[in-house]
Amino acid sequence: MTNLEVFLLIAVLLILIGGGVILYLALAGLAIIYSMGANESPRGRRIFFGVLGVVMIVAFVCASIYLHKYGWPL
Repeated sequence: MTNLEVFLLIAVLLILIGGGVILYLALAGLAIIYSMGANESPRGRRIFFGVLGVVMIVAFVCASIYLHKYGWPL
């Protein structure tokens, strides 16, 4: 592989991973906002989405700390 191909591969991977991170956090925030909204959903569903959003954010923070501390596991 040439240097240009390696550079393009790294750029594509960073864009895909970065986009995935942004999408994941957006979905977690959306779940929390949905649970707090004034909508006609059953109370149990709103509680479920609120807990789901909080768990998603906590899991993201824990994974970020783990990767920062120990590096990529591969």
